[in-house]
Amino acid sequence: MSELRAPKTRTKPGSTALFLLLPICIVGLVLLAKGLYPADLPSVKDPDFIDTTFDNRAVLWAARLLLVSAAAVLVFGGFFIMISIGMRVNNEEWLRRAGPFEVSEINVKEIEGQLDRWHTATLVGQEEVADLTERLEKADELIERFRTAFASGSIVGREH
Repeated sequence: MSELRAPKTRTKPGSTALFLLLPICIVGLVLLAKGLYPADLPSVKDPDFIDTTFDNRAVLWAARLLLVSAAAVLVFGGFFIMISIGMRVNNEEWLRRAGPFEVSEINVKEIEGQLDRWHTATLVGQEEVADLTERLEKADELIERFRTAFASGSIVGREH
């Protein structure tokens, strides 16, 4: 007789972690909401509009919950921005694309071509500067020779 076996089910590694993490998050949110609920409210002798508004426990709890929620949104937004910037820099997209602004590839290649031309021109200019420096040193040597010859009075082919 053939045995009937139940098909094996495989779970993904992340699903087990999610299964364990979800109840912990729910318990943490419940404890946070309970901790934010005000236990006692201070009384004021002469309350104004703000004191009267925040004299209600539900309003005070909602305000605290709003502040904590805003802080959580800012933290996750900051992480998202940092990760996005890191990924764009890693993919070398940071200087080509930022939000709705984008530089086309043609412009990038054109600028790279100009950079290569200027680099070549700089190298040629450096060679020319080295050549002119060498010629200037030779000219300085000749001038110095003429000065010493003129000072010593031994100029060849003097005219009377």
